[in-house]
Parts: sequence; structure tokens; C-alpha cells
Amino acid sequence: MRLYCLKLKEKQLKARINCSKNNALCPCSENILSINVSTKKSEKRKNPFVCSTSNKREKTETYLTDIEASADQTLFTLFNFTSERTANIHSATSFANVLNGIDDNVHIERSKVIKGESWIPVDWSLKSKMRFISDRPFPWNQKLKISEEASGITSFVRCLGSTSEITLDTSSNAKFHQCCLYWQQPVFPWLKLFPRTSTKISTSGTSMPISTTIKHSLQTAWSDSIRSLFQLIRTRQCPYFYVCANNYTILFRAAGICGHSELHVMVTPTTRGFRQLLRQEEIEFKMPLKKKPNCDQGYETTTQDTVVDSELNDEEDEGDDEEDWLLSLGMNADEIKQINYKQQKMKFKGECEVDNSEQSLIVIEGAEVNSFFNFLLNCKSAVSTTGPLAGIPPTLLAPVAFNGATLNSIKVRESKVHFDNVDYYSLELNGPILPHAIHNLCEIYPREQSFTATFANIKSTVPLCHVKISNFSNSSAEKGKVDSGSAVFGQVNLSDCGLNSKILKQFCSADSKRVESIDCLKYTAETKTYTWS
Repeated sequence: MRLYCLKLKEKQLKARINCSKNNALCPCSENILSINVSTKKSEKRKNPFVCSTSNKREKTETYLTDIEASADQTLFTLFNFTSERTANIHSATSFANVLNGIDDNVHIERSKVIKGESWIPVDWSLKSKMRFISDRPFPWNQKLKISEEASGITSFVRCLGSTSEITLDTSSNAKFHQCCLYWQQPVFPWLKLFPRTSTKISTSGTSMPISTTIKHSLQTAWSDSIRSLFQLIRTRQCPYFYVCANNYTILFRAAGICGHSELHVMVTPTTRGFRQLLRQEEIEFKMPLKKKPNCDQGYETTTQDTVVDSELNDEEDEGDDEEDWLLSLGMNADEIKQINYKQQKMKFKGECEVDNSEQSLIVIEGAEVNSFFNFLLNCKSAVSTTGPLAGIPPTLLAPVAFNGATLNSIKVRESKVHFDNVDYYSLELNGPILPHAIHNLCEIYPREQSFTATFANIKSTVPLCHVKISNFSNSSAEKGKVDSGSAVFGQVNLSDCGLNSKILKQFCSADSKRVESIDCLKYTAETKTYTWS
């Protein structure tokens, strides 16, 4: 640049010298030179070091846009979203571009992505508490009129739906009371028989010694009740029922529920001793949630009961051969006995690792359910011998009436919560919350009112939601048959089980996504969808 300036000055000096010589030689050209000089003097020389304002402005705008884009990129990273870069400046998702594009007549179409589903998954875990929260008053309350209570009880006992042509009271309170009823056996007003887990049983409650005669009477009445339930579920007039003991929970499900074509039972949690009793009675079972060892690749294609039976048969057949082989090596009987003891101890430790955990859940299906039912009638471990519930049989819970059952109602408590200068309405339900009760309550809830529901799950029953239809079917042909035909036929065969036809369709679905454990459920009235976690 310096050389350029020096050369430019040199040319100007030469031009002046030449002009002065020409003026001296040719006076007639004075006017022309004066015009040229004046023209050169009127034009301002351009400074090469001065930056253009337009370029500077564009650079500043680009810098601000980069800052906004980088900030947006950081936000997208924090929220685990992906930002899409487009060449169109109007489609950029930065605050600067949005503000600059307010005056532009550019129409931007934004597609609204609706999150959530129009259905509620089936949750097979038992719940001890449920709470509704809404910013608007509920259409029902805990104070019932005489007609509302009578109509709710009649509709529940007769399994009448809202679409039935009846002359009973169909108000919101009557429908709500119908959804809060359930059948239970046994029932003692001074004892809380749900939940039956050891951590929930209060030792400070009233307990009384039970004589042998009373224990025998209770066991006889309980046997008649569970036998009645078992006949109902075999004839598909009851969709499911629970047997809640002190140490485990048993779920009986009718054929057709969750797309399964056979009657099946799930027990959780279990221990090695309980599973050993089933093996002694020759009752086959599976452990679908048990983790398979990585070292044995062929183990993944076999069922749990097949593996156990093969191991027992191998031990019986090869036990004598191994002892003879060890004796041939020169080992005495005491050393062989010690080796066998250590081997049995390792196997015992491996089987006990899953006790009282999610992996200890067992599944019994088909003809084996009859053997398990007979085993349960005579199982002494089902009745506790110590504690406040000593001598009392397990609690039976069902959505339909059965022999010896007592009609009970969930306790309802209504309150108002004030948070952040906003009043929220709360409705709390205490008692056994069965799977169908959640669907019934959400079905009668107004579609134009949003709400949030939270649940207190019994942790020992949560693994019941983790068993899928694929855990029952072994071959791909059976899986295809389940998906195509069994769900439809199961829904038709269970039409008299007491569930609403719309809810029954959800319970008979073979889709694994329709079964899930729920801790929190939210309904959005604007999109008419449910979200859960």
C-alpha cells in the first residue's frame, strides 16, 4: 500500500509539472486545464484504509446470528434435540431471525406434533393409593345421595355398562361409586388385609388368638371362595383375580387376556424353597425374567423348566458314574463326599441369588394350572403361623362376584391444594386399586378437563407388568397365531366377564406396548391424549 501511495503521488506531481509547462507553452489551453483541475479537486479521493459501513453491518449481523445459532445449538444439546440447518434465513430457529422476520410477509407452516396416546396401558401391578389432581372441580364428590349409591351398587353387581338401557341413576356420582367397588374375601373390619406384605402390616393393630376351630372354618370358607373363582375364570366369566399372601402375590388370568390362548398364572416373588416344592409336585413352570448366562449360547433357546429338569436328570444319571471315575483315580470316599458337598453348595447359592427379586417371577400355563391350583389349596406356606395375621388365609381380590365374597368400597377423600397462588383440586382413593379400575375412572372423566393421576404401587407386584406375550409362545408360528386370531376370539369369548367392551379390547390386546407399569398418568384435554411414566 505504501508503494502504491508513493507512485500515486509521483504521478500527481508529474501531472502538475506537465500542466505548468503546457500553460507556459500554450496559453489557449488554460481554460481546459482549469476545468480539469477543478474537476480533480471537486472529487474526493477514496481512502483505501476506510472500511465500508455496509460490510461492517453485514458482518455484525452475521456475528449476532452466529451467537444466536450457537446459543440455540446449546439449548438443543441440553434438551437432547437435534437442530436442522437450512439455507432459508426465515426458517432459522434463532431469536434474532424471528425478530427480523416479523415484518416479512412470509408464511411459515409449523406442523404440530401430538405427543401421547389415545389409550391407557394395562398395569397389572396392584396399587394401594391413587390421587387425581386438576385445576378444575371434579364432576363427582365423596358425598352420595341415596339414589346414587343404590344405582352404583346395582350397576356394579349386575355388571351394567353406561351404554345399557337401564332406568337407574346415571349421574356422575353414581358412575364414580360404581368404579370404586370391588369384591374381597376374607374381610375383618378390625384387620387390614391389604396389602399383605410384611413391611405394610402394622404390628400395633388389634390381634387376637385364633383357635383351631376358627382356623379350620376360615380355611374351609377360603377354599370354597377360591374354588368358585377358579371355576369362573375357567369358564371366562371372570377376567382375572389376585391371591395376596404374606410373602407372595398370585395373579390368575383367563384365556384371551393379553392375547394368550390358555389359562395362565404368575407368582411373584418366589424363593428356592417354594420352587423346589413345585418341582416335587411335578409342576412345570418358567422364569421368563431370569437373566440367562452369557457363557452358554444354547441356553437362550430353551425354557427355564426344561433346563432345570435336564440338570436334575443329568445329576441322577451321571452321579454314580462320576463317583466310580473318581474312585478309579485313587480318591477315597471322604474326598468325593466333600467335592459333592461343595458342588451342591455352589448350585444352591446360584439358585438363591434371584430369591425375592424380579427375576424370581414364575409363570405356569395350560394344564399345569390345575395342578398348581390343587397345590395352592393344600399349601401350608400360604397361611402365616405368626404375627398379627396368623391363621388368616390369603386375601382374594376380584372384579366380579364369587362365593363368599364381600362387597367393599375404596375410601375416597376430597381436598384442595394451594400452590403458587393457584388452587388445585385433589381426590385421593385408598384401597386395592385393580387394573380395570384405572380404565373405568378415566373413561367416565370429562373429555374437556385435564388431570394428573399418581399411584402408589406395591413394588413386589411390579414384575407382573414385565412379562410379555413372547415369554409364553416358543415358536414363531404360535406368535403369529396369537397376534392375528387369539386377541379377537378372546375378546368375543370374554364378553360376559364383567368388563366394558372398550376396556376389554385393551385387556385382550397382544401388543406388548399395551402393558406397562404406571407411576404417573397425565391427560391433556387440548390434544385428547394420555402420557405416562
